[in-house]
Order: sequence, then structure tokens, then C-alpha cells
Amino acid sequence: VGVLPHVKSSDRIEIATASLRDRLAPVAEGYAGLRAMLDAQQYREDRVVLIASSAPGEGKTVTSCNLAATWARNGRKVLLIDFDLRRPQLNRIFPPPAGKVQLLDALARKTQVGSFDDLVYTCPDCESLHLITSRSQRDASPAELVASPPVEHLIAWARERYDHVVLDAPPLGLVSDALALGQHADHILMMSRPQVSRLRLLQHTVKRFHQAGLDQLSIVINDVDYRRSGYGAYSPYYHYQEHYKTYATETQTDQA
Repeated sequence: VGVLPHVKSSDRIEIATASLRDRLAPVAEGYAGLRAMLDAQQYREDRVVLIASSAPGEGKTVTSCNLAATWARNGRKVLLIDFDLRRPQLNRIFPPPAGKVQLLDALARKTQVGSFDDLVYTCPDCESLHLITSRSQRDASPAELVASPPVEHLIAWARERYDHVVLDAPPLGLVSDALALGQHADHILMMSRPQVSRLRLLQHTVKRFHQAGLDQLSIVINDVDYRRSGYGAYSPYYHYQEHYKTYATETQTDQA
């Protein structure tokens, strides 16, 4: 459903916030293309999207951030939730206000339907993008928490208030949290990455989703270097963008 370009930067926060910082950058346009695909007729009703992977390093958190951001920058009200309770990353990319209640604490304390407003904060760079982050805690069991009623209540609460809800889940190849979260999602985006993903593990992960009855699943290929890959159809575009820039100046427009 999407092919995302290689980014030269090694700064994870810089890449994760690319759609907020520079909407004309190749990576931002790549995520805008993914968003456009998910806005197509066949996916239009899929409001809750789970971003999954088979192993660490395939780009699920970066994709979660950029997809949520590009929807928000396009006028949608979006909630991004960090469900990777063992290795949460969103609190580093979008630091929460001091004293903000974290997801792990809220799931442990809530036993019935109620408001989750105390968990939510707004991205400083985009008022339409709201976040719920978490923190790691050794004395809590993420596997039990993600399968508990409060998670169902949280996502039902989010559905009523947001145009899109993006869930960042831990890799399914390591733990089974994504299977429990997938029961609440309308669509699953499965990340893959050349030189990092392993075909058999990827196939096994997709099979596990299907065995759990989760068939609304699409593959996103991340970090593709078009100059070295077999995606020849894209090469002229990226050659043009690199050497001549994507958009003409006013002088060039007048001359044309």
C-alpha cells in the first residue's frame, strides 16, 4: 500500500517529525502519498490504524508519527497512542508536559468506561495532532494490560472524538501485544524494510495476524533507496527532485 524513501539522516526524531518540519521533503511527500492511499474509497472507513512490524528497526514508530502528522496537517483531528509499553518512544519524540498522566498508569487504574482526557496533550507544532504517551515499568505486565477492558474503552472513547486514531504497537515477532490491539483496529499496516526485515519472519507475522482473524492488513515498504533498488519507475522523479528541485521559482514559472 506504500513505498517510503530512504532518508540520509540518522536522527530518529528528525525523521519522525519530518511531516511537521518540511512538508516538501521526499520523506514527507512519501508519507503524504501513504495518507492519500488510506484516504481512498476502499480504506476511507478505516479510522483506527495499527502500525505493526515483525522486528525492531523496521520503522513502525517513525511511520506512526509521520502518518498521524500528515493527517493532522491535512485538517483531520488525530490521536496518536504509544502502545509499545515495553519500549515507549513517543515521549522522546513529543515530550509530554510535566506531570502528565501516562498510558501505562491509566490502564492499570481504570476499570470502567470513563474519560481519558487527562492522558491527552497537543503537539506544539500542530494543534490537530493529539498524543497519548507511555513509560516503561518493570512491575507492570503489558501483555495483560493491552488485553484488558480499559484498552477497549480507550479506543471506543477515541473513536467518538477523532477522525483518525493511530496505534504504535510493539513488534509482533517478539511479543503478542499487536494481536490483542489488532482486534480494535480497522486496518493494520505491516512495516517491512530492505536489509533489515527477514522474509520468513515477515511471512510468519502476517500469518499470525490472519490466524487471529485480522485480515485487513497491508504491507508498507520503508527506507527504500530508489537509486539502488528495483523501483525503477520512481527513479526519474527522485533524480529530478535531487538535481532540479521539485518546485520551480517564480522566475522559472514566468519564463515557462
